[in-house]
Formats: sequence, structure tokens, C-alpha cells
Amino acid sequence: MLQLRARMMLHFANGPAPLHVEVELKTGSLTGLFGPSGAGKTTLLRILAGLTKPEQGLIQIENQLWLDTEKRIDLPTQQRKVGMVFQDAALFPNMTVRQNVQYAAQNRRDPIVDELLELVGLTSLADRKPATLSGGQRQRVALIRALARRPQVLLLDEPFSALDRNTRDHLLAELVNLHRRFGTTTVLVSHQLDEIQRVADQVIELKQGQLYSVGKTNRFSSVSSKYVSGNVTSIRVEAGRAQVQVRLDAAILAVEIPVDALKWRVGDAVSVAIDPDSL
Repeated sequence: MLQLRARMMLHFANGPAPLHVEVELKTGSLTGLFGPSGAGKTTLLRILAGLTKPEQGLIQIENQLWLDTEKRIDLPTQQRKVGMVFQDAALFPNMTVRQNVQYAAQNRRDPIVDELLELVGLTSLADRKPATLSGGQRQRVALIRALARRPQVLLLDEPFSALDRNTRDHLLAELVNLHRRFGTTTVLVSHQLDEIQRVADQVIELKQGQLYSVGKTNRFSSVSSKYVSGNVTSIRVEAGRAQVQVRLDAAILAVEIPVDALKWRVGDAVSVAIDPDSL
């Protein structure tokens, strides 16, 4: 388990209030961290990474203590096995894709570099500089660079929020595949609750520094889900639910969604998470 307890004063739009969080995350899980802007989500990630020290706190992963304010233990970021990805990919502009990933790896010849490039389809772009890549490609590089450190904990601070919906969907699917491949304990911050619910094992909601709810997502949200892509062919609303038909290559899939969560329109290209065991 990863145990996290943190308390410190923060300044919110309504004035000062305490950030007070106590939570346990199962090792190897993917947790979604959801909440409005200024709720304390990024601060929580910074505490986990060792970039911000709470007034009172404890971080223990398995048998390792990263932080214990009572015992005056506070491992620096370099000694915590943490990978981080932000909304801004923050790649080294003077390095190639391969060099960016190699920089984070244990050594330049670490086989994980080629494995990661292949997993996200960037092998053919390995010698390109970041300025020549699309936004989605840059975020792929940032994601595998974080994983090249072989982290125990992967922290993702709205890494896909600046991208278009279709690109976000594909990157979320790739995130799930990478998470399953490496089994890293992952925390994903997003303003989009529907995105988190599609991929996370559990969702934590923060409101003004307070833990509002912790819950598990349903089977369709688990990391065992598979993604299929197609186009919306019809939408029918009845009794607060939207019946959506999605045409795949060789079939039509019917999906039921709460009306208030529906953001699709007829003709949209979409990715849908499917639990293989239910087919």
C-alpha cells in the first residue's frame, strides 16, 4: 500500500483553509484525482513528489518511508522513485526524442528506452526534435520519459488537457496499456470526471483541500477494459439516459450514458472502453 497523510494551510479563492488528506492507495493501482481548479490537487502531487513539504505528513510506500514529519524524515525528490508528467511536456528542446527518454533512464543503453518507444509508436520519430512533433506526440514522449526512470509512483497532472478529444482518448488508452505493462502506482489528475472513470480503479475528489469522496469505479472503468474506436451514428434520449449507437469496422455497438455526461454528437469519432468479459 501507499499511505498518504498530509495537512497544511493553503490559500483558496474563499480565503485560507487546511489541506487535510488521509488516503491509502493499493500498490499498482491507477487512482483518479478529481476536483475544481484550486482544490489542492497539484499540491497533493507535489507533496508526493517531495517538491512541497506539508506541516504534518506521512508518506509510506510498502516498507519505505518517504516522509514522516514527526520523525523528521523527508527524502528529497531525487531519492523518491517518482515519475511526473505535466500539461506542458517540458521536453529538452535541444535533444532528440530518444535522448529525452535516455536522459531519464538508468543508462543510455537501457533496453527500456527502445521498448517504450515501440510501445507508443515513436520508434520512427526517435531522431526528431520536440519542436517537430505534434502535441500528442510530445506528451507521449513525456509519458515514456517518466516511465524510463522505472518509478514506483507515476504522477500525472492533467497531462492531456490541452489536447483535442480524439487525441486525449487515444493517449488515455495508451496510458492504460502502459500502466498494465509496468504496474506502476499511478495518480492521474483531471478536470474531466468521465475520463478518470474510464481508466481509474478508484476516484478521489478534492474540494477546497478536503477529501470529498473516495470510491471505486465500475467494471467498465477498470484497467482490464479494452478500447474500440468508431463513429456515433445515432443518439436517442429517454428517461434521463442517452442510447448511443457507435459503428465499428464490422459491427454496431449500443452504449447507454447518463444525459448529463453525454458530450458526443452524431458523426463524432469516439473511443469506447469495453469490458471483454461482458461480450
